[in-house]
Amino acid sequence: MSPVKNPEEARDRSARRTARRLLRPHRTGTAVLCAVSLLLVGAAAGTAVLAPSFVPDHPALRTVDSLSAAASGPVPAAAASACAIAAGAALILSALRGGGRGPLALRTGSPSLVLGLTRGGAARVLAEEARGVDGVNGARVRVGRRRVRVLVSTRMRGASSALRGRVGTSVRRRCEELGVLSRLRVRVRVREVGPA
Repeated sequence: MSPVKNPEEARDRSARRTARRLLRPHRTGTAVLCAVSLLLVGAAAGTAVLAPSFVPDHPALRTVDSLSAAASGPVPAAAASACAIAAGAALILSALRGGGRGPLALRTGSPSLVLGLTRGGAARVLAEEARGVDGVNGARVRVGRRRVRVLVSTRMRGASSALRGRVGTSVRRRCEELGVLSRLRVRVRVREVGPA
């Protein structure tokens, strides 16, 4: 790593890294699912192993033994294996997929201060900004991971390219004012509605 010439730039980079790490979505659901599955499998295996030593001639154990003898053929074993493989694959895929979209990290300039804005809140702020442009009657905004999609409606005919540029500039400027750390690409679509 090369030495940083500008200490302010290093502080900004450190703040950005801290905000991204703290506001990253977590995999809590996958962890809980894995923990519960391991607990159930462990409890079942422990019960099957330890129960005969504590109560050797209990009627419930005879029932379990008769069921296990009936279910020891190739078809039930293959079905149990297929279920175990499917459950394992589902757990691995959910762990790799990660959490949902987290909040947008905002620039603060200090590594010890982290601010975030929900994507819904950012969409409302950016929609208000788009509605403030002359010629726009309505606006809907969706904020994704790296992209902002803006759909504006207008009653003006033939002015869609100019309106698209003005709305895009306005929304980009507002993103910079908010101090969003990640670079969001703004895509604007214009829909002409109603009479002119």
